[in-house]
Amino acid sequence: LQVMSKESNFTLDQLKTIPNMLSVSRLLLIPALAIPSFLMADESQARNVFLIMFILIGITDKLDGTIARYLNQTSHLGAKLDTMADMVFYPVISIWLYRFAPQVVDGWWTLVYLLAGLYFAKMILGKIKFGEIPVFHTIGGKTFAASLFFFMVIAILSPDYASKIFPVLCFIGFVNQLEEMYIFMTRDKVDENIKSVFD
Repeated sequence: LQVMSKESNFTLDQLKTIPNMLSVSRLLLIPALAIPSFLMADESQARNVFLIMFILIGITDKLDGTIARYLNQTSHLGAKLDTMADMVFYPVISIWLYRFAPQVVDGWWTLVYLLAGLYFAKMILGKIKFGEIPVFHTIGGKTFAASLFFFMVIAILSPDYASKIFPVLCFIGFVNQLEEMYIFMTRDKVDENIKSVFD
């Protein structure tokens, strides 16, 4: 995950860095998940294609920030691209679950809608208060992202087991979103390096 710097003006050359190209590739791959989700007739094949694409998305999400820090190419643009990818990613996951594994979330869809609503409410609050959606990644946010990634892999391979751990994922998600919303509400500005509400 890339760290936000102070620059706010973007140039085309910034997109040509390896970390930002990885972020852009993730932005392209995420909507492409609709292909195995809705356009492939063979459900087994669709699941396998989705799994491969999903793992690639997870790899690029990890590599972009790691490479950016290693090459000293962290940027505000990179951080914004990362946030944009997250905003597209979460709804796509909900759609996939509804399409292929509704039994995983059976009886828990209200929690999914509440969690999604809380996520977008937080984004709107940040935009209104700070003029842009603040870019930062708390420990809670990283924990939720990692939990969600492994949960989806499990949901694809073993839906029955995934359904048992789904409430735990929701709990992690709610704690993360409430923490970040509280940070937005109680700070005049948000430090991109903030780790938790206790910083």
